Amino acid sequence: MKRVRGISDDTSKDNGKDRISALPNDVLCSIVDLLSIRDAIHTSTLSRRWKNIYAHKSTLEFDWRDIISNDANTYTRGNVAIRNVRNFQRSIEAILASYLGTKLESFKVQCCFGNEHPRYFKGWINFAIAKGVKNLELAFSCDELSERTDWRAIDYYNFPTQLLPSGEGSNLRHLSLRTCKLRLDNIFTDRFSTLTSLVLCDVKFVGRVEPSMFSSCSKLESLTLERCYGFESLHFDKLDCLKMLVVRRCEGLRLIRLISVINLTSFHCIGDHAELQLRLGRVPNLKDVHLMLKLINVRSFYAWLEKLINPHYHTLVVAKCG
Repeated sequence: MKRVRGISDDTSKDNGKDRISALPNDVLCSIVDLLSIRDAIHTSTLSRRWKNIYAHKSTLEFDWRDIISNDANTYTRGNVAIRNVRNFQRSIEAILASYLGTKLESFKVQCCFGNEHPRYFKGWINFAIAKGVKNLELAFSCDELSERTDWRAIDYYNFPTQLLPSGEGSNLRHLSLRTCKLRLDNIFTDRFSTLTSLVLCDVKFVGRVEPSMFSSCSKLESLTLERCYGFESLHFDKLDCLKMLVVRRCEGLRLIRLISVINLTSFHCIGDHAELQLRLGRVPNLKDVHLMLKLINVRSFYAWLEKLINPHYHTLVVAKCG
């Protein structure tokens, strides 16, 4: 009887071989990039081949809730134990000290100690900038903003804008900041000019705040402002690259003006102020609109918007918020 070769006959000679470890370094680094920092470090124990692969990881993400035990996850002023701060700091700095990569795509830190230990942040920001980071996300609180009751208890971090790279030589394209103070000056104008995406959440604007403060961000494609304050008006005139704008619950905001924002396709707004006004003109590509305002006549406002935006719009939602 003729013998039929089984699959095991073809693969028996490969039994025991580690095919994954035989892959090129760039492939292994891509695999490690999909893992958390903790899991990436664990790969160093697999074999000699994997020993330093994690140190080339192009995305570094440090979350207080992953590094520190659950009892320290919530933040109220003065209640973060110094031992937890030091554990968090040492965990990050141990990774940065062993880092072997030459380029950093993304660097993210979320912690719970606000402005109480600012010296740590400056070193981490400098490290990321020196590695040519493209995506920088820094959150200086861990609580749910919708559940926060005592806003005075939060010690806002004074964000050092001067540490960001300057001018056209900057690799930074996406910046996300949470629970900090942001001073508007000439440094802000210069450092934010190369961004294509900006997310500001729970940010206090200080200094001389102009309605057209984002006019220098000529490359900005996406902007999110959530629970920010320190301004009464926002003007987004002639920001030709802007495609998506989100403005939610910004205390004290009374006016949003969008004039000749020709590439804007999506606009979402939730307004807390009873007198918030919208002025829109020449937004020919606007197709996705979600608005929740306090004092509006929903029917008439809907009819006005329907005439103003692209006739082939996808979504148009107008509602009255409580």
